[in-house]
Amino acid sequence: MTNLEIVNRALHFIGEPAALSMADTARGAARAIAVYSTCRDEVLRLAFWTSCFRRERPYCTSEQATPWTASHRYEIGERCTNDTAKTYEVTTAGTSAAATGPTGTGSAITDGSVIWQYIEASTVTNNWCHAALTVYAVGDLVSWDTGKVYVCITAGTTGAASPPTGTTTDITDGTVHWAYYATIRGNRTVYAYEYVIPYDCLRVLKVPNLATAKESDQGVQYSVEGRFLYTDQADTWMKYVYRADPSEWDTLLQGTVAFRIAAEIALDVTGQQAIMKNAFDALNSQYAAGRLVAMAEAQEGTPEEPRWEDV
Repeated sequence: MTNLEIVNRALHFIGEPAALSMADTARGAARAIAVYSTCRDEVLRLAFWTSCFRRERPYCTSEQATPWTASHRYEIGERCTNDTAKTYEVTTAGTSAAATGPTGTGSAITDGSVIWQYIEASTVTNNWCHAALTVYAVGDLVSWDTGKVYVCITAGTTGAASPPTGTTTDITDGTVHWAYYATIRGNRTVYAYEYVIPYDCLRVLKVPNLATAKESDQGVQYSVEGRFLYTDQADTWMKYVYRADPSEWDTLLQGTVAFRIAAEIALDVTGQQAIMKNAFDALNSQYAAGRLVAMAEAQEGTPEEPRWEDV
């Protein structure tokens, strides 16, 4: 199923004409299209829809390096790029100088009242700093502009200049479009590591314990605060529910989202309480059935106990 087919299933249920496209301006179609994203995200967060599970290694904020900034307060552990794509890390907190910044490959580089140490050459992969003339896909995250994080909303190739700055929702950079996503605020929790939650994440399910041979249901302890995940596990992976394409959804999930849209717009579009009630009844029934199936599928199997003849 496509987005349009989900919308049209909802419209058909309440007796409205089908939308011709996701840009249709007819009243019923426009209302269904307008609420589609919200209704989809609500339903995806409600249950363990296994067709929308994903595992990714999130970016660790300690790896983030943005261009050096003059007269800026830097804390221990923060990183910057300077001196022809070199990465530096603060070893003594302070305020940077009014010009130049750290240079060279030393281990104690003075910059105002900040002391830096050289870490490595700066590349697109090792510190996720924005790079010029580079191809990015939708959902990619980059850091720039003194600790800010941006997400790619239109795929393309970055320009030779004018990387993303500020906190707006549509920033042009070559053929790429960025949206402001978050600002690294520093880890003030009891956990050792702070990670940026992926842009497509709707619900964190687990941080698997990478030290075990077999994965457990619980994983390692973690905490989610806003768009950041905190844990004591280095180089971690996370398991989460993501905004999968409807073509990947389970059929029960497709129906649940369609009925959620129908219930949301029924009274506004038709003006009939009975149609709205029917839509909510269908939604509740579909969700109840889908949730039971999803929970059963999401349970991780227990390894088989060794038999005496295998010992």
